[in-house]
Amino acid sequence: MSLRRNAWRDADVQWPFFQRKPLASPEQVLYQRLVQALPGHMVLSRVPLCAVLGVRRGFDAATWSQRLRGLQYDFVLCSADATVLAAIELTGKARAKSDVPESDRIKQRASAAAGIRLLHWQAGALPDHAAIQAVFGLPLTQIFDEVAPSAHSSWWPPISNARSLPPLN
Repeated sequence: MSLRRNAWRDADVQWPFFQRKPLASPEQVLYQRLVQALPGHMVLSRVPLCAVLGVRRGFDAATWSQRLRGLQYDFVLCSADATVLAAIELTGKARAKSDVPESDRIKQRASAAAGIRLLHWQAGALPDHAAIQAVFGLPLTQIFDEVAPSAHSSWWPPISNARSLPPLN
């Protein structure tokens, strides 16, 4: 349906939006596996590269940031203090090196420059809990043995204390 310029602002114009799931089916499965396999870690989905990559001093930040515009990681795994441990990309099928899109080359090179481990996993062959833990060198028993019960209180307040949070600005 074509509208005259700015007609979409009129109150009587029906907007064409509908609700959709933010993650595709394989992404939902991997998200749940990551969360369950790596307790105490943050799992973020569809993260823009510019949210986790900064530009070093002495370089034109605007120019370098522009090169990342529109690019995102499928998942970013962080420690409890929000330090990036790895980024994960889901691919639909195996590709030859010559078939890798330019956007994937940029992600790989930018990630390597920032010291971020970029993992590529096949959507049709997602790792299970044990495989995820093995990739990060964190068997489930080790995680619980090393994390004190109050370890999370320093980075995320319990729900019961939510009123004590500083106001958002």
